[in-house]
Amino acid sequence: MSFSTYTAKRKLNRLRRSACQLFTSEAMVKAIQRLELEVEAKRLLVRKDRHLWKDIGERQKTIYGELISLESNNIAAEFRHPKVPHLYKMEALSRYTLKKLLLLVCFLDKAKESRLIEHDPCLFCMDAEFKTSKDLLLAFSRDFLSGEGILPRHLGYLGLPVSHAQTPLDEFNFAVNNLAVDLRCGIRLVRVMELFSQDWNLSRRLRMPAISRLQKVHNVDIALQVLKTKGVDLKDEHGSVIEARDIVDGHREKTLSLLWKIIFAFQVILNEEELREEIGFLKRTLRTKQSLAALRADRGLRQNAAKPSCAPYEHSSTKITLLMDWVNAVCDFYNLRAENFTVSFSDGRILCYLIHHYHPSHLPEEAVSHCTTQTVESSDSDDSFDSTLEAQNVHLRYVEQLLENEKNNFRLVNSAVAFLGGVPAMITPSDMSNTIPSEKVVMSYLSFLCSRLLDLRNETRAARVIQGAWRKYRLKKDYQDLRQATIKIQAAYRGFRVRDDLKKRNSAATVIQALFRMHKVRMAYLATKCAAIIVQERYRAKRLRDQQMQRYRAMKAAAIVIQAAYRGHRVRLQVAQMHRAATVIQRRFVTMQYRKRFLAMKAAALLCQRRYRAVALARKEHKKYILKLQHHSAIVIQSAFRGHAVRKQVAKMGCASVIIQRWFRASVKRDMERQKFVQMKSAAITIQAAYRGHTARELLKKQHKAATVIQTVFRKHAANRHYLALKTATIIIQHKYRAKILAQKAKREYNALRHSAVTIQAMWRGRADRKRLEKLHQCATLIQSHYRRHTAQTEYRSRKAAAVVIQHHFRAYKAGKMMRTAYLQEKAAAATLQALWRGHRSRRLNDNPKVVKVRQRLRQVSAGAREEDKLCNKTSSALDYLLRYKHFSCILEALKNLETATRLSPECCERLVESGATLVIFTLIRSCNRSVPCMDVITYSIQILLNLSKYHKTIESVFTVENSVETLLDLLQRYREKAGDKVAEKGGSIFTKACFLLALLLQDQHRALEVRKLPKALDKISSIYRLTVRKHKMDAERTVIKQKMNASINGSFLVQSTPRKSRPVPKFAPDWVLRKDKLKDIVDPLRAIQMVADTLAIVL
Repeated sequence: MSFSTYTAKRKLNRLRRSACQLFTSEAMVKAIQRLELEVEAKRLLVRKDRHLWKDIGERQKTIYGELISLESNNIAAEFRHPKVPHLYKMEALSRYTLKKLLLLVCFLDKAKESRLIEHDPCLFCMDAEFKTSKDLLLAFSRDFLSGEGILPRHLGYLGLPVSHAQTPLDEFNFAVNNLAVDLRCGIRLVRVMELFSQDWNLSRRLRMPAISRLQKVHNVDIALQVLKTKGVDLKDEHGSVIEARDIVDGHREKTLSLLWKIIFAFQVILNEEELREEIGFLKRTLRTKQSLAALRADRGLRQNAAKPSCAPYEHSSTKITLLMDWVNAVCDFYNLRAENFTVSFSDGRILCYLIHHYHPSHLPEEAVSHCTTQTVESSDSDDSFDSTLEAQNVHLRYVEQLLENEKNNFRLVNSAVAFLGGVPAMITPSDMSNTIPSEKVVMSYLSFLCSRLLDLRNETRAARVIQGAWRKYRLKKDYQDLRQATIKIQAAYRGFRVRDDLKKRNSAATVIQALFRMHKVRMAYLATKCAAIIVQERYRAKRLRDQQMQRYRAMKAAAIVIQAAYRGHRVRLQVAQMHRAATVIQRRFVTMQYRKRFLAMKAAALLCQRRYRAVALARKEHKKYILKLQHHSAIVIQSAFRGHAVRKQVAKMGCASVIIQRWFRASVKRDMERQKFVQMKSAAITIQAAYRGHTARELLKKQHKAATVIQTVFRKHAANRHYLALKTATIIIQHKYRAKILAQKAKREYNALRHSAVTIQAMWRGRADRKRLEKLHQCATLIQSHYRRHTAQTEYRSRKAAAVVIQHHFRAYKAGKMMRTAYLQEKAAAATLQALWRGHRSRRLNDNPKVVKVRQRLRQVSAGAREEDKLCNKTSSALDYLLRYKHFSCILEALKNLETATRLSPECCERLVESGATLVIFTLIRSCNRSVPCMDVITYSIQILLNLSKYHKTIESVFTVENSVETLLDLLQRYREKAGDKVAEKGGSIFTKACFLLALLLQDQHRALEVRKLPKALDKISSIYRLTVRKHKMDAERTVIKQKMNASINGSFLVQSTPRKSRPVPKFAPDWVLRKDKLKDIVDPLRAIQMVADTLAIVL
């Protein structure tokens, strides 16, 4: 299998894993479970006249055009009839096929929307009738499903929405066959930008189909705008700007330049982190290889001779620089060096070594031609004049051989790359050999080759690691076997040597022991004799020492008592003297402190009084100054204003006289003085304006000066007040702080004096106590050592005896436990055998065929019971449907399941109340009308509330729902009994059930009292009762009339009907049973409303 096939299978496996992750996601699993519940509950049902599993066309579409016979599938074995051949369970098989078909459509739509496949192919064929998932499901539901309107909406409620719509852009052929023609429309260029930038919204801005030139220019401009945002310089080699019109017009050079810029701007095939990691790995491998070679050559770990350092390759793109570093890192293994992307690759050796380094089996090193034009230096041109024609021919043949070697290298590279796959055939021997290759082509080819080799290196490297680990394991195992054999041989030899030495040592030890024992017995005798002499001497010395110690202890005790009394007397005298001195010092110190504090407070009070009087006098003088200044300012302002008014009046009078004079002179010399008059008038106006402005400015200047003086005085007053407040606060803070400092200083001095006295006392008492304790410790140590020895011996003896007793009892307990376990097992086995035998005999003697059949049926039902059929699971799913879905059929099915669950289980009643479904049920009742489906919903809802009300733990939750009693009274008002049609019969059932529910709720006196307080509640019940009584009388009269008419027609006499015994009023306590016929209820509406009235104590 080639690497290209392996890569394709690996991509397919990744796609399978992604599909499995999507299919097993939490949201998808929940949606599939809901879909299966819908199909199993027959809310999604195939029409009976449509056998979906027999439709050959649908089966071909489902399984990708292959026709699979039903008999060869495991599905047939599951749904085949157990006895009749070629007969299947049609309904179950249709449900199975429906589930799988809907699941397949929804899963494919989900996978398409999440872009599981990298190139994102079309979901529908180009000639398909439907191009959207919604249309396909609608057509399928129209032709095959029963009672289903809009299938996509139903699936959306289940969590399987479908939204895929195949557009013409999805069906567009993006393959490029001719660069001069296929790139003009701009659609393929935008697709390339989408793939590189991962921005899938660019296609929405395209104009399709691109027919006109403007549409093509618009599409190409979208791609160019993306390049500009990425910072790509849209200029070719000559410096001219590449525009959209050039691409649309098919400009060859600019189109190729744009493609090269795209290639080098989006080198997405190279991963920088992965490339850096590979370069580091190659360098570490080379160093390890060189170290191992040095060790094999017995040169130790000496460093190899440093290679001549070459200038590093520099390029504006980081990826190109890393690409050159990777090439050189591989070439270092073969003592080569690549200096550029042109001439260094012209002989093909570097490319061969790159492939050989990663895959030596596909391109062996022996097949690489080393003699090329790059390795052989050409002869000097000066010698060519002296060479003969034959030498020139030989040289030409030699050059042709070198060129043939280069072509052979490139052929090896192309064959190896074809086997690897994933690298486009961009180079040929003619383009690379005997010329300077194109740098862009070499860079692009190396980028694809590097990406492919790094992609495949994980598998090859993993295989090498596994092989290395296996070889290491084999070597280690062989070494361990050899080591074990060596150890055994050494042990055998050493054992022989040790045994021989041991025999010699035993014989020598026997002689030595005999001599040593004789010497030991003699020395023991001499030691015993010396010991007896020493013991006698020590005993006599001990008796003499005890007598002297008794006399010494008595004298010492008396001396200690005398010394203690004298020292205590001296210490008490010193302490009393120190106390008197401390009392005098404290009294003098406190007197001095209080005197200083009094003098300070007196000085502060005098200073405060002086400052306060100065401030009061300053304020008084300041007020007088302000009044005087304000009076003077007012006089100045008034005089200025009066002068201004007089000057203004004088100016007006002067102007008036000038005007009269001018008019008079003008009447005499009108024509001559016209121009002079105009000039004089303008000059007068200018003078007036200047004078008025000057007057106004002077007035404003005076007002500004007055305001400035007022503000200055006020700010001075405010600053003085602020300063005085700060000064007062500062004085108070200083007084408090100084008092605190003095108190702390006095306290420190007192504490130091007290600490010194306490320290002296403690040192003296400690010295006396330490001497006494030292003597006591010596005595106690001697006593403790003897006592501990005695205690340890006693404890050891007791523990030893206790251990012996415990071991004896434990062994006896263990043996007894084993015997009892064996006895209990035998007893249980015997009891089991007896029970089985008695049951077998009882069944043989008492069972009849009916009981046997019931037992077998019970076993079959128990074995086939599913988890979702349990009552608790049905309750949970029904509550989920009731609280989440709004579809009418879902609500009705949920109410049916809840009615059964609450009727059979009190735990289900409590779970329903905890979920808050009672409020939803009352909301459903209020939102229903008088249609037949709504009556079914109301009937099941009332029955559920009745079941809850019959249970003492849940009745309160039914009553406490907001407006519950009003809702039931509205039901009584709406569904009064009307005989004659089916709807009326359902309405009567709702009426009686609602009455029964009200009677149950109002059994409690507190609840009944709350209902009596409701406005118009008693009036409604009374009116309903009167109407029911009237209808009951009319029905009775109508029945009598019908009987008389029937008697007259048939010619028979009217016979009184036998009075039936009235049914007793049902119990209010719950009766948890498994059958509906045991559920007690009221049928007569008159008795039902009468029971409600009696419960509320209404007098009718």
